[in-house]
Amino acid sequence: MTQTKSLFLTLMGAAALIEAAQVHYNLDLTWQRGAPNGVEREMIFVNDRFPGPPLILDEGDEIIIDVTNNLPFNTSVHFHGIEQTNTPWADGVSGLSQWAIKPGGKYRYQWQATTYGTYWYHAHDKDRMMDGLYGAIRIRPSANRESPFAMISDDPADIAAMTNAAHDAQLVMLSDWDHLPSDEYMDVLKKTGYDIFCSDSILIDGAGSIYCKDPEYLTNLQPAPVRAVVNESLTDKGCDPFLRALQGDWEHHPELLPEGMNSGCTPSDGPTSVFEVAPEAKWASFNFISAASLKSLIFSIDEHPMYIYEVDGRYIEPQLAHQVSIYNGERYSAMVKLDKEAGSYTIRVAGHNNQVISGFATLSYKGGEQNKRESTPYIDYGGSNTTAAVIPLDTTTLPPYPPILPADYADDFHLLTLGRIKSSWEWTLDGTSFLPANLNQMEPVILNPQAPGLDSSLKIETRNGTWVDIVFQLAIPEPTKLQPPHPMHKHSNKAFLIGSGMGKFAWGSIAEARNSSPDSFFNTPVYRDTFVTAPNGEAWIAIRYQVVNPGPFLLHCHMETHLSSGMGLVLLDGIDAWPQVPAQYL
Repeated sequence: MTQTKSLFLTLMGAAALIEAAQVHYNLDLTWQRGAPNGVEREMIFVNDRFPGPPLILDEGDEIIIDVTNNLPFNTSVHFHGIEQTNTPWADGVSGLSQWAIKPGGKYRYQWQATTYGTYWYHAHDKDRMMDGLYGAIRIRPSANRESPFAMISDDPADIAAMTNAAHDAQLVMLSDWDHLPSDEYMDVLKKTGYDIFCSDSILIDGAGSIYCKDPEYLTNLQPAPVRAVVNESLTDKGCDPFLRALQGDWEHHPELLPEGMNSGCTPSDGPTSVFEVAPEAKWASFNFISAASLKSLIFSIDEHPMYIYEVDGRYIEPQLAHQVSIYNGERYSAMVKLDKEAGSYTIRVAGHNNQVISGFATLSYKGGEQNKRESTPYIDYGGSNTTAAVIPLDTTTLPPYPPILPADYADDFHLLTLGRIKSSWEWTLDGTSFLPANLNQMEPVILNPQAPGLDSSLKIETRNGTWVDIVFQLAIPEPTKLQPPHPMHKHSNKAFLIGSGMGKFAWGSIAEARNSSPDSFFNTPVYRDTFVTAPNGEAWIAIRYQVVNPGPFLLHCHMETHLSSGMGLVLLDGIDAWPQVPAQYL
């Protein structure tokens, strides 16, 4: 390579790791009955909690996490967004970085918090995340970490208050929830042939209710672009009907749909999460994490503008927004000024694109308990702006802070074709093959990078130190007319979103594409670990990353049903510098 940019010298300062401590957590996984939305079902609890307990660390800490599997099935725990620098065996993916943790078994994860920010942990064996195995991770920045708060206010008192707020951030886990456990949900897809993405509730910090609305009311709340495609009435759960344009011409069996799956709403009165703030603190940080299995979401806080200052665990130049679209696996940290009348304000989380549904929580000022005034929303039940003055976050303009850029050119190029094959519910990332659903039965790839369980088309081999370009091409082959956005998540280190465009990617490299269509590429690339494809039509996005951590890492759609049905592949990063696995993991 001719370029001299050094990504990781910019990202990591040795000073941030000087005060490292060792932190220990025990996570005890159990299968119990619970009712997070007021309706009981069997689900996963972590230390008898749902969501699981937050893991709070300081930048540079070494963490030991002992997991005990008291579930009736295999599992593993992935630490989403954690780079696992020099510890690829702690990434937590059955069949890739470890053997599955069998019922009654224990497993020790050990890694260093080499980066600051907001992350989360979740199951990464089959689709068990849908059953409740997830929790937040917060790595507090070191004292000498440069922050962007002076770009929000130049008042030293404000900057100090924001620094304190970020240190004591309120972690807000957003998720969807269904009355069916994950195995049963996936079985319905297989039996009916439908790609189903209907949920019963939106949960905020593990709490919510089922709201049943008139189908006409819900249909009228759909954004105009969606209504142009979904031109029939929604169900009483706000779910799309099974239209040919959405599902294709494959074989389907609507008679096998269980009652209440896509329609037949039964309301419930579940708990509501309350996030308390002290007005004398002046500022509060709400760090939103999408643990949604199926839903893309939109969040806002009534009457409280947000300064988004951290995305997927890294500072950005703060962006003012009243509402934010958040896809599966993404994280957005919002700095909020506490300058309103003491009282309660509604936190709203609405479905986006594929279901008209909402969940609610409360921001409560201490001392304002007697103020019962209804707060004024920025978004309605369907997630649309209530006025033209509402500012949505522009997720294409999120300049990293401090500035950071990828290399000018890459050493390797891969074009991946995303889409359905064989049925409405089966998905591919390479255009031809399925990631095996039985990864947990495989010898871990970290022990044998030539593992016979993986089709050659489902591997990308890279060399250590090189830069790699990956283009995700959204294809619309017949009989499929449309497909939803895909939140593509990359394990280990982050990547730069460097460009996007409509139609086919018709070039053999990014350099060729940039010369031919310079307007398709960003002057300031976005730096994160999840990248969302266009909502419909033929389109592409391009990412670039540097190989700095040898090992096997997943690249996959973070919609659980899509991953479970094959939409992923394995990055064999640094195949020329493959890691030696410590003896205790063999």
